[in-house]
Amino acid sequence: MHAHLTHSQAPRAVAVEPTHDDMHPGRGVITLPTHDDIAERAYDIYFKNGRKQGQCKQNWHQAELELRTDDHQR
Repeated sequence: MHAHLTHSQAPRAVAVEPTHDDMHPGRGVITLPTHDDIAERAYDIYFKNGRKQGQCKQNWHQAELELRTDDHQR
């Protein structure tokens, strides 16, 4: 026979405090580029590609990808 647990008796998830190693750069902590970093890189891409109109979304996505890849490889 199985015991029936009420909601208050059910096991609960426990939050775990991060250790010092969890907060050390390069060890699982992801630093995302800021909006300003992405905007600056997207403008550089726009300028480098001859200031073509209608490419802002592509430039923005390329800038995000480049900055995230650069951060990840450091």
